[in-house]
Amino acid sequence: MLKTFFTSFLLKITYRVNSILYAIKQIPLIKKILPDSLYSIDAFKIFGAIIAYFYEVFSAVFGKVFYFLFLAGCTFGICSAGNLSFSQVFIYLFMFLTFVGGVSNLYMFSTEKSKYYAIILLNVDAKKYNLSNYLYQIFKLTVCYFVAFLILGLILDIPFWLCLMAPLFTVGVKSTAVGYSLKMYKNKGKNLGDNLFGKLTFPFVLLCTALGVVPPVFSFVLPYYAIGAIMGVFILTGIWGFNVMFKFDEYRQLSREQLLNPESLMNQQTNTQQIVKESTEKAISTDDKITSNKMGFEFLNDLFIKRHKKILWKPVKIISAVCLVIFVTFIILTIKIADMRETINSMLLNSLPYFMFIMYAINRGKDYTQALFINCDHSLLTYSAYKKPGNILKLFTIRLRGIIKMNLIPAAIIGLGLSSLLYTTGGTDNVINYVLLLVSPIAMSVFFSVHNLTIYYLLQPYNAQTEMKSAMYSVIMGATYMACYFFMQFELPTLYFGIAVVAFCIIYCIVSGILVYKLAPKTFRIRV
Repeated sequence: MLKTFFTSFLLKITYRVNSILYAIKQIPLIKKILPDSLYSIDAFKIFGAIIAYFYEVFSAVFGKVFYFLFLAGCTFGICSAGNLSFSQVFIYLFMFLTFVGGVSNLYMFSTEKSKYYAIILLNVDAKKYNLSNYLYQIFKLTVCYFVAFLILGLILDIPFWLCLMAPLFTVGVKSTAVGYSLKMYKNKGKNLGDNLFGKLTFPFVLLCTALGVVPPVFSFVLPYYAIGAIMGVFILTGIWGFNVMFKFDEYRQLSREQLLNPESLMNQQTNTQQIVKESTEKAISTDDKITSNKMGFEFLNDLFIKRHKKILWKPVKIISAVCLVIFVTFIILTIKIADMRETINSMLLNSLPYFMFIMYAINRGKDYTQALFINCDHSLLTYSAYKKPGNILKLFTIRLRGIIKMNLIPAAIIGLGLSSLLYTTGGTDNVINYVLLLVSPIAMSVFFSVHNLTIYYLLQPYNAQTEMKSAMYSVIMGATYMACYFFMQFELPTLYFGIAVVAFCIIYCIVSGILVYKLAPKTFRIRV
């Protein structure tokens, strides 16, 4: 098994090195300098290998660090509304979020390309491959969690025995879920993969999140011994899960079902890309009665919006409804519970940067542009008239209006909710704060709508098989995510930050229009 793991690990690193070199070769200024024989030059391969190994370590640590920071941030927010200690809420919330992770990321059922190459093309032993790589992922998780909890135990005064149990509990939950999934496949032929509960997965996630967040707000959590007992149960069921894993003998058949489908046999797309494409195509309305009385590009865009209503508008309605429920709940709580008002009022006047990340997370821009390419631009980009500067800017403006309209609904609800919440928590002497709390989320929403569509036009990242082929697009999207997360760490007065956000949004919109007009005729094309 160890030999199989090292073979698969080297294969993954080799694939990653080639991907890194390919990405470097796609950078606009550098690609003209680098030779086509880049992949055979030892110096570049060593450079790529260093980055690949660094990424392996970084991804193992950073994801966990981010998770614990997120957990700490949520705990801080909950503690400000209740009367419990930080350590009590932290470990209680950790337990329920671990259940969420137990049904959403099991490690065993990944469909990455290196796995496809190893099992399907190179005929590597599927059982040894899956088990060794699963144990490797579990080893990384266990080490990181042990270190994190030993540090947190000292800082937060969490009982030492609970700090030792927490990492094993996480392993137990994941292994129990994997064991259950494999058992279902063996007994009933159901390939559950990471989608453990099918249609009930999302309600289960919501339930666990609610159980982890709502009770502490009302100053209730399970005592340490009860949490320890629950963890102990899942550590034991995790042992059962490992037993199922090692006895399971149908890994090759299971892997083939996960990694192969009719279209991927032809173009070697990953399952994730294929699922996205198929689900997008299935969600398109084929009703031939759908029409429009508009003309030209307005007609084209109006038909696109109407036929893709399920993809584009359904998530917006769900997000809007959730935001409305959250704000109504908090407004009622602040009216009923006077102790909450001062803390929330202070947060509203100093924590507006936090909403940069929230507005980024709920913005539908990326899904909108993906649907645009798969079901519209994929075909239209083959016509030269479609890529003329005037036509590009005209359609860009029409599409931008549509995407802003969609994102405006949840943004307006958030803006109204923040202003109303400020009023019910005691208000402020400066009326401008009310206006900025209303306008700033809308400005952020407009900015992310413009940003997503602009980057799509300037760096159109997809090839004919809808695979992501632009390294620069991924870098910019990653940098956007990091910048939004970075803003979460600051407390800035709403007055100054709100004015800055509105001003930046206006400037960015003007600059984006100019860049699209000047550069998009050269960059807006299908990648090879």
